[in-house]
Amino acid sequence: MNSLPQELIDRISSYLDCNDLKNTLVLSHFFKYAAEEYSGGFSRYVLTEANADKFLDTFSGRRFRYLRTVEFATSVPALKSDGKEEESSRDTPEELNAIDIEFTRQIEFLLSTLKTLETNLDEVYRPGKLHLLIYTPTRTIDIEHFCIQRSYVSWRVHLLSPEKLPTLSLVRCLTIELADTSYYYDYPTPSLRKIDLRILVDLAHKLPNLEDLRCNIGGDEWFSGQEAFTDDMVEDMQVGDVFVANYIRHDWEGPRRDARHDFAKVIQEITLPSVCHAQLDFISPMHESDWIDQRLAMPNLVKPATYDPFSTSLRIFSYQLRTMQLRVVADETLFWPADGSTPYWPNLECISIMFHMVTPAGTWYFKGLPGVGAVEGYDITEECYPPFETTDEDDSADGDMFYYNWATHRVLALFRVEPNNNTIVSFLTAFAKAAALMPSLKKAALWCPLIFHPELEQYDGYDKEQVSKHADGELAWGLGYAKPDTIAFSEKDSAHMRQLWWKVGKWRPDPELHSIFQNVGRREHGEELAEYWTDEWSGDGLVERDTFEIFEDYMFK
Repeated sequence: MNSLPQELIDRISSYLDCNDLKNTLVLSHFFKYAAEEYSGGFSRYVLTEANADKFLDTFSGRRFRYLRTVEFATSVPALKSDGKEEESSRDTPEELNAIDIEFTRQIEFLLSTLKTLETNLDEVYRPGKLHLLIYTPTRTIDIEHFCIQRSYVSWRVHLLSPEKLPTLSLVRCLTIELADTSYYYDYPTPSLRKIDLRILVDLAHKLPNLEDLRCNIGGDEWFSGQEAFTDDMVEDMQVGDVFVANYIRHDWEGPRRDARHDFAKVIQEITLPSVCHAQLDFISPMHESDWIDQRLAMPNLVKPATYDPFSTSLRIFSYQLRTMQLRVVADETLFWPADGSTPYWPNLECISIMFHMVTPAGTWYFKGLPGVGAVEGYDITEECYPPFETTDEDDSADGDMFYYNWATHRVLALFRVEPNNNTIVSFLTAFAKAAALMPSLKKAALWCPLIFHPELEQYDGYDKEQVSKHADGELAWGLGYAKPDTIAFSEKDSAHMRQLWWKVGKWRPDPELHSIFQNVGRREHGEELAEYWTDEWSGDGLVERDTFEIFEDYMFK
């Protein structure tokens, strides 16, 4: 066996399943190395403080070649009662500071451990290749002694003094992922804690070989704050006012706005020159932001700025990218500067933007029947921050709320499917102008997830077929672009010319907007353009959501 070349042993081992690979471990060193590689047993490691020594012992040598992903779950100090004093319904400033300190300590441990690994490795293993996956913090709560408010916390967790963190050359891809969202059903214990958005940039800045930046967070900003509840829920809970249910669980608008603005500030201070791919989902999981009461007014997340700093910062970041997949609440400054200057994306090849139907200013990109639902957003004031002490509303909440099935009592006020030209035309115009300044562009998509499922008296007798034959499903409104000879929505969607797909139901752009979209790719690929306004799935109605999700799969695979 020792006379066989390593290349042949590797080839043989690549065809064996895990059980057979176990049997080859003791045949020779060559078979052992091949078995370790092809079994996948060393490709992923869930790092904890308890197993850090084992991690370093395992991967400080040749086995590092097999390691692809390191996972790390963060947590904050458990909430336990000493039984002596009445517990507050709210986090105090001292508790919030302790949470930030503990989260920072854990991140320091993670990066220091990886730095030790990096130091232990020979030069041949050191170039960045790892995917570092960090989960957002959770907190264990003693539900026998604490009210439900302690499970739904709007204050963001912060990373303190990020400049003191070690620099790592090992990491090629960084993902920050929302911890298991199943915590939010029935009662959330351990509860999830939201992070300050700038953490994503602060961590990426410590990774000079980082090429791919990802996140899947933000859906928990919508889950409870913009819901309406039915009267039978109030009666079942014996609370007496629907306001209490929303008050307890909603994401307070002040910290949410501040997190977006903090992200924008740090993007102005820090550059990430090595990053060329970004998959940033700030509405994950998406279904949490679907089930909102579309009659309600939404917060203005822009003021006191004159334009949305968050959208602007993401545009500035995108100038250096080759691919970008974004799910976000954004306005036209995501594509075009508010000062009218001309942007440029020299390397961007693929871009997909899924935008929420609510604008950062609290207005809507889509409308329903006249007179139904709010039109303008509301300003964020000092009252839009969580209290630090127990309030009268906190005292009125019943402890049985912990065990209540909230989702079954939602009001289905989901009726916004018609584009609002007052807001969406400027957004589309900015996108089209920007896409025309992307000389390397191969594919692009701009789309919004929609649902039509109203339980409102104003919609009695309304013909759902006017919206879509899939009216009760998960719908989408949007458009796609592909350069010549490029697969788009299906294998057969390839033509020897530029292609535009308008999956917008019966809506049509005005001549000026249409002309701007026809410029996309014209300079690079000529005048010929194929445009598609209907297809075999949608007819004149809206398409199912997976139409765009499939397009994204083709785009980024």
